[in-house]
Amino acid sequence: MECVCGCGREIPGKLGQRNFIAASVALELLAWDKNRASPTAGPDGREGLIARGTECYQRLLYSLHEEGSGDPDADCEGWLRESAELRLQRSDMTKKRFLSIGPSAPSLSDHDMAQLDRRHPELSFTGQVATANADGRPPTAPADHLVDRLERLRGLRAEGVLTEDEFAVAKARLLGRE
Repeated sequence: MECVCGCGREIPGKLGQRNFIAASVALELLAWDKNRASPTAGPDGREGLIARGTECYQRLLYSLHEEGSGDPDADCEGWLRESAELRLQRSDMTKKRFLSIGPSAPSLSDHDMAQLDRRHPELSFTGQVATANADGRPPTAPADHLVDRLERLRGLRAEGVLTEDEFAVAKARLLGRE
């Protein structure tokens, strides 16, 4: 199974469920970004919901790329349920079941799917970066560059430009764990 972000990496079977959760989060974020791009007003809390979903998606990608620590699955499944419940209250958002996680998943057209930015689904329609985490703080690093920066660091380590220790320090700094 290929990584949901489109990097071409094969995901081992033990992480298959996590890859599926990441795909589900990506589709929810795509639906919310489409809602954000529409002329109708969004629900209160939409931007915070998108920011939290973006954080979940990034944590899932880090884990799939063996860069993160911990198990983000339960938190991200909780976010999926919250997102679906809020979406189901909206008359301007589709409710047809698309994937089997949660009460229902968004129904997305071929056109919607063609818009999907697999690294940053929250930007697929609007190009806007979610501006706050769940607690209102700005993201620890710009969401539109984090995975790319991790990939660049990994490449520098593979080329021998960075030692393992230098890589670990740079990664910790990038992830805000310094």
